[in-house]
Amino acid sequence: MQPVASELLVWNEPLKVHSYDVDFNGRATSATLCRHFLEAAWNHAEALGVGFSHLGSQGKFWVLSRLRLEARRYPAWGSVGTLRTWPRTPSALFAMRDFEVLDEAGAVLVAASSAWVVLDEASKRPQRVARLFPGLKDLNGRPALARDPEKLPDCEVWDGHSLARVRYSDIDVNGHVGSSRYIGWMLDAYPFEHHRAHWVRVLEINYLGETVAGEELSVRTHQIGPAEYCHSLARNNGDEVCRARMEWVASSASI
Repeated sequence: MQPVASELLVWNEPLKVHSYDVDFNGRATSATLCRHFLEAAWNHAEALGVGFSHLGSQGKFWVLSRLRLEARRYPAWGSVGTLRTWPRTPSALFAMRDFEVLDEAGAVLVAASSAWVVLDEASKRPQRVARLFPGLKDLNGRPALARDPEKLPDCEVWDGHSLARVRYSDIDVNGHVGSSRYIGWMLDAYPFEHHRAHWVRVLEINYLGETVAGEELSVRTHQIGPAEYCHSLARNNGDEVCRARMEWVASSASI
């Protein structure tokens, strides 16, 4: 990896919130912001020479492994702000990348931290990121959050579940379910009344396995606190593909 030009240290993209980004409350959701995060990460990685095309030529590809999102307020339909992202020094297996969503005045609305792995296309085995990209260091000099996304504990008791079948529109360019689609399935597990009265303040998610077209998943939910829930998405044989935790606050609340 070549030395990074100063203009590439932090990647900035305009973020206009369209009608297809918002729910019936008129604000972007954690699922739609995740899609914007992935697009910005893709664009920055390409500019740095460590992106999809670079890895693809070596028979490897990036996979999002963990994400932690903390929101003060979700941007509203029609608003125009900025999405910025930057990588941080990787560990042996994880490449860390942070995100911030800013409003027009420059205030941070949403911040997130993510952990990525590189998989070999043939073996699906993780590669040592620090060895692949020895020049990938902290470019912004600070983390977006006070804590990194963590490995979430198993939840053995479930209050209920719904079913999700993987269809054409769920599949991304790597041939498996896109990361944001899992978040959408979990949000769909809550009733409309809950979404009218609450919004997600903290979302933490672990991606544990890939899901392909035609598979059916059980979306399981358990309430672990007054406004805190854990989730698991599992195949019919019980194998987990995704695990998450959500903290909600009342719709009238903002920080």
